[in-house]
Formats: sequence, structure tokens, C-alpha cells
Amino acid sequence: MISIRIPQDRIGVLIGKNGETRSQIEKISGVKLEIDSETGDVNLVDNSPKDPEMPLKVREVVRAIGRGFSPERAFRLFDTGVYLEIIDLKDYTGKNSKRVKTVRSRLIGTRGKTRRLIEELSESYVSIYGNTVSIIGDYIQMEVSRESIMMILRGNQHGTVYKYLERKRKDIRLAKLDSV
Repeated sequence: MISIRIPQDRIGVLIGKNGETRSQIEKISGVKLEIDSETGDVNLVDNSPKDPEMPLKVREVVRAIGRGFSPERAFRLFDTGVYLEIIDLKDYTGKNSKRVKTVRSRLIGTRGKTRRLIEELSESYVSIYGNTVSIIGDYIQMEVSRESIMMILRGNQHGTVYKYLERKRKDIRLAKLDSV
């Protein structure tokens, strides 16, 4: 059994309207979710280990929903070769809450422009929730997204980050062609 904790305000999203999200996860994976809505604890019970990787995939889906992704985006983690990475902003800013807020604002950008461009140009999903920024993507998408986020954390100008993303977009497209 695998246990994880997600924020209480994300429990409703994990369960879904009339339990639909929870049911969908259980149907896809064969892994039962035991959710404690008081504490945010989620236990994954795998009674039929047909696919030994499935409980780990479910754990990542639950973590992704807990970090602010919609269930539809989190379900991409059921695909082979798609990963979740969670970056704790406090690791780069220290405990200074003002600095964390500034970095979050830079990552989001004016009206969400920076986050949206990172997603569009790297073809990954990005969620900024609490003190974390999370990425869902394949290896190359993840690498490009992570580097663009690190550039912002290091204080690079947004224009520099956007140029980097434009250059890397070609690499992502070539990788897609190679995998077909």
C-alpha cells in the first residue's frame, strides 16, 4: 500500500463531481483509492498487481492533482514515458515568503503569459501551486520546461527565456518525428 498526502483543498478535485474522477482512476488502473478528506491522506490499495507500475503511476496522478493540475492533464501520466516533476521554490528562494511570491509572479507572468508560453513552446503542462511549480511531460519536454523555469529562477529576463523556448521548440518537434 502506498500513502500520500495532498492539500485538503484539492481533495474535491481528486474525488470529482459525484466521485467521477476517483472512479475513472480506479477503472483505468485497478488501484483502489482510500481518501481521508479530513487529513488529505490518500492510500492506494492494489489488489490485483497485473501491472506492477500502475500503483506508481496512480501515485503520480494523485500528486499531480494535489499540485494543481486538472484530472484531464494529470491522466497524461498514465501514458508511457510521461513524468511529473515538482520543484519546490523555497529550495531556490530560501524561506523568504516575499521572494517566493516574487518568483511565483515571474513564473506566471502578466495575465499568465509566461506559464502559457512555457506550456505551448515546450508542449508540456505547468502548474504553479503554493510554493511549488510542477511539470508534466516526456523527457525532452520536461528538460526544456525545467531549464526555462530555472532561467527565471536565476533571474534571466523573460525575453531571454522566450528565445530559448523558441529555439528548443524545433528539438521537440524533431523528437516527435523520430518517435513516430
